[in-house]
Amino acid sequence: MLKIEREVILAPMAGYTHSAFRRLARELGADRTYSELMNATGIIHRGDERELSYFTDLERPIHLQVYGRNPEEVAQASEILVKKYRPDAIDINFGCSVKKVLKAKAAGYLLQFPKEMGRIVEETVKALKPYKVLVTAKIRLGFYEDNLEEIAENLLSAGVSAIALHGRTAKQGFSGKANWDRVRDLKEMAGKVPVIGSGDVRDWKEVDVKFEETGCDGIMIGRAAVSNPWIFKEYREKRDIEVKLPERVDFILRELSMMWEFFERERACKVIKAHITQLFKGIRGKAKLNDSVMRSKSCDELISNLLRIKEEFSP
Repeated sequence: MLKIEREVILAPMAGYTHSAFRRLARELGADRTYSELMNATGIIHRGDERELSYFTDLERPIHLQVYGRNPEEVAQASEILVKKYRPDAIDINFGCSVKKVLKAKAAGYLLQFPKEMGRIVEETVKALKPYKVLVTAKIRLGFYEDNLEEIAENLLSAGVSAIALHGRTAKQGFSGKANWDRVRDLKEMAGKVPVIGSGDVRDWKEVDVKFEETGCDGIMIGRAAVSNPWIFKEYREKRDIEVKLPERVDFILRELSMMWEFFERERACKVIKAHITQLFKGIRGKAKLNDSVMRSKSCDELISNLLRIKEEFSP
């Protein structure tokens, strides 16, 4: 059984939660990390992508996240990852609602077929048993409508070791409000199986409230952590932390240098731009700052612009 006790966890977010950001989040107090989602079919036929599967021991406990529509393929891809990397768990994504993924009839699409979700978990649990690596799942309430009870029943009977629930349907995306009452309901159904709640946690002060209201074992923070990774430190220290622009630039430069371990240099500088705009949120004059970042045509120019910004805003 997976042991999760009042953990605050960095949620997986495509394009942001690669190895470099996960390490920095762990430094700041995140208890657990998940990789971005990886396509099971791609892993089997083309091998895993280094940008997505790379991790270091500093990110443990880490769940490598896989998605797919075929139980045998998901199980086979998971076994490939486990043999090669030995993660702490394999997480099966049943929650992603991005159009490209839904079109492939995988991830969030499968919320319409709880029995198939159960088959995928069951096959993967069986494949990973010899390696003593557990299988977890990330889900939403349903696809069009809430059918959480049926989903949970199938996953639990298939041997899932933890369930992370984002309290919206796939069709909702990130609109409306996450339903944390259903996290509480899932915890009651799951018994000793850990339940992780996710959705709309924007402030460290909300974390203990969610723990108390739902009885869940972990809380995932995604979008708020991308723009404010210090939220984990704020929760640990129970205080607001003002992070000024020079410190944010230092964070970006550290993240970028780590990204070069598993990204080609110029590609890393392109990928990090989206994260920089998130980290500049709330800073006065952010439009001008973002413009200078986005106009950077090379790594050298990007670094030069970041150093100039740091110098301009240093006391």
